[in-house]
Amino acid sequence: MSAPSRVPAIGGLILAGGQNRRMGGRPKAALRDSAGVRFLDRIAAAMGSPDERLLSTNTPALAEGTAFTPVPDRFPGAGPLGGIASALLACRSDGLLTVSCDVPLVTPELFSFLLSFRDRGWPAWAVEDRTGRLHPLCGVYMKDCLPLLLSQLEQGCRRVTQFFYSAGGQVVSLADTSIPDTALSNINTPEDWNRLFSSGNI
Repeated sequence: MSAPSRVPAIGGLILAGGQNRRMGGRPKAALRDSAGVRFLDRIAAAMGSPDERLLSTNTPALAEGTAFTPVPDRFPGAGPLGGIASALLACRSDGLLTVSCDVPLVTPELFSFLLSFRDRGWPAWAVEDRTGRLHPLCGVYMKDCLPLLLSQLEQGCRRVTQFFYSAGGQVVSLADTSIPDTALSNINTPEDWNRLFSSGNI
């Protein structure tokens, strides 16, 4: 009888390395909800307690008081794709559950849904909402895709979606779940932030 295959170890990664230009330079991870809780801490609470928790940032102070280890960007100018590559190079896990710091309505159910595919052997997978929009920063990236990722960064690839498909990434849809599309609402501008407050969702 063959031994059961090992379930891959998946760490958690919050991407907070952007320049936040559309937010006037204010770090989105440090924005607060109506109760005064930082977006970073809301997302961390929803993520739960993976064995390894990483924060992609060039501002290590953001990680103070959290269980997250800051990971500096090794690929300046490469955007979130560079942050994912930097974290995969630094992590001990087989892969990383990734989420950007500007989606404060993410839920534990969303992360559990993503982790439910961990035994499929896929190099990467990410969520698609009910409109058919892919959210490639809300997904899982395995170390298996790191060689291709490094190669594409070297060739100047900066688009996460382009890399995702070239790596054989699999799309998982929220359509057959009870998870609302609003869990993926992202905040890019002060107007988005104000709109979220007025909606009563935060």
